[in-house]
Amino acid sequence: MEVNHMLEKQQPIVALNHPTRPKKTQPPRNNLLLSLKKNDLELNFYSCLAPEVMNKLLEKVLS
Repeated sequence: MEVNHMLEKQQPIVALNHPTRPKKTQPPRNNLLLSLKKNDLELNFYSCLAPEVMNKLLEKVLS
């Protein structure tokens, strides 16, 4: 009789949700796109540089 009484009091097993941690947002990488040497001038262009600015600089250096 005690065994039946214990079975009646048992609770169902429920899976617990793991707490979700917010993902850390990392700034975008600043990758080297182009390294240029001309005479005594050395230019390094990184991905954060606006394409329009890079084009203007290249036009002036290479002309």
